[in-house]
Amino acid sequence: MMKNLGNRLIRFFRDQKLRRKLMFTNFFLIIFPLLFFTMISNRSVSKTIESQVLFSEEQVFEQTHSFLSYKIKKVISVSDIISVDKNIIAILTKDLADYDTAAQMQDLYDLSTFYLTPHQNKEDVYRIRLYVRDEVIYSKERVNLFSIEEIKSTAWYKMLLSSNSKILWCSPDYFAHEADEDNRVISAARVIKDPNMYDRMLGIYRIDILESHVIEILKKANITKNSLTYLINSEGKVVATSDAYRTSEFVVPYKTISDLAAMERNFTEIRLNNEKYLLGSKSIAGTDWHLVSLIPYHEILSSSTSIQNRMVLLFLIIGTLSYAISYGLLGSITNRIQHLIEKMKKAQDGTLKTIDTAQAKDEIGELVVTYNYMIEKIKLLIEEEYLLGKQAKSSELKALQEQINPHFLYNTLDLINWAAIRNNVPEISSVVQSLSKFYKLSLSRGQESVSIEDELKHVSLYISIQNMRFDNKINYQTDIDPAILPYSILRITLQPLAENAVLHGILEKGGCGTLKISGRLEGETILLAVEDDGQGIPEEKLDSILAPSAAERHGYGIANVNQRIQIHYGEKYGLTYYSTYGAGTRVEVRIPAVKAPEYRALG
Repeated sequence: MMKNLGNRLIRFFRDQKLRRKLMFTNFFLIIFPLLFFTMISNRSVSKTIESQVLFSEEQVFEQTHSFLSYKIKKVISVSDIISVDKNIIAILTKDLADYDTAAQMQDLYDLSTFYLTPHQNKEDVYRIRLYVRDEVIYSKERVNLFSIEEIKSTAWYKMLLSSNSKILWCSPDYFAHEADEDNRVISAARVIKDPNMYDRMLGIYRIDILESHVIEILKKANITKNSLTYLINSEGKVVATSDAYRTSEFVVPYKTISDLAAMERNFTEIRLNNEKYLLGSKSIAGTDWHLVSLIPYHEILSSSTSIQNRMVLLFLIIGTLSYAISYGLLGSITNRIQHLIEKMKKAQDGTLKTIDTAQAKDEIGELVVTYNYMIEKIKLLIEEEYLLGKQAKSSELKALQEQINPHFLYNTLDLINWAAIRNNVPEISSVVQSLSKFYKLSLSRGQESVSIEDELKHVSLYISIQNMRFDNKINYQTDIDPAILPYSILRITLQPLAENAVLHGILEKGGCGTLKISGRLEGETILLAVEDDGQGIPEEKLDSILAPSAAERHGYGIANVNQRIQIHYGEKYGLTYYSTYGAGTRVEVRIPAVKAPEYRALG
């Protein structure tokens, strides 16, 4: 079966036109390898770019984690300093009984100026809040110093007291009641304890970080348009995010995040909302936070896709151009071959024309030169054959004419004429005189051509003799332009047509009939017509009436007349028959308009 299929494909390819074969060859040798190379290159480039993007993302993720860890360490460092600051502890442990207003105002100044404010800056620590007992005056300062009574009802305060952690990290949602949306903060809360009585709480302080600063850091971790980076705590709550509107749709379960953070490589592939993502997770030391990064996988591949698209476009451009150039080049070759084939086909039909040799000197050019040589050789052979045929026809006619001894014929007819006169038979005398003139015009002194005027006299004498024979049954009419009378025509051209019209047309129909000969000049051509209203020719015989076989059946007939005209003047001249059976026949004779030399009527 495979062998048969292979044979069919071979036959199919073998039967195709040369241009199509060459285009198929170009496709498999140029376009197909180019396509294969493009596909392999795309795959290799895609893998390389994907690897580079993943490496870049890991580097950016690490840098973001390092920067956040630095800020957290800075906050923890400040909190450690405040927790063990002897001056702050000394102020917070003073006995209220001996604590006058002047001393409290001095401590207010010292706390805000020397112990808290120096740790505040715009980049790392936005504000330090110290919550103290409500009885001291400076608890109402409300810039850095606040009353601890204000926060006892808050969730974060309760969580801080119940937590075993040294520091409680709080998201901005814990401080929504503070109504400062422009300066939302992430805070680290810590208890200040009496070093002498460790179970005694002296106060609470909060170190605030601006949420906007953290968000800016998270945004820088997004290497693609739709990436998402956020901080999440151990309760699964988002502390800060690079895109607050999209975070709720892409929160990954905390267990998945914590498990990934514990691995050596902090990246994996997951599916969210029926889409593939690259997930990165890493814990922030000193907190219960994890840094999470989500990158849509299609965006990771977008760079390689863009390059792939450009490579495909380049392939299409190169492929199209190369195919178009090949098509045009092959067209220029096959068109020349096709032109040569068309010329050869026309040569088979008899149209022998050479091809312009102003062509490239390649193999096709050599074929054209050989074809032209062959055509010229054929033309020469045809011309030689034509001349031989013409000579043969002339020899045949001359042989026919030489069978008749003009002097013997004239003397015999003259003897018959005088015998008719002596015996008082004028009809015989008239017939003999007409016959004598008829043969005189037929021989026409051995000339091949005569004037149209003499040819018409020849026909007139023939009709006159036939009317004597058939009791004037033929009504002979002419409609000849006098201007064509001096023009030349081959002798014995019209008489056979008139004879054919009389014998096979008028007389076969029975009764009397009309024979009409007309003639006029049409440019460089003379058109003569012989018409009769006789029997006509059946349609099945009309097409074969001018065939060479017709001449063999009817002797020196109309087919011979047509051949003589075409041999002498060319194939565009000759006879054309029109006939309706039962109504009559019209024969048109076309000859070139050539004046007869030394025109002089023979009659």
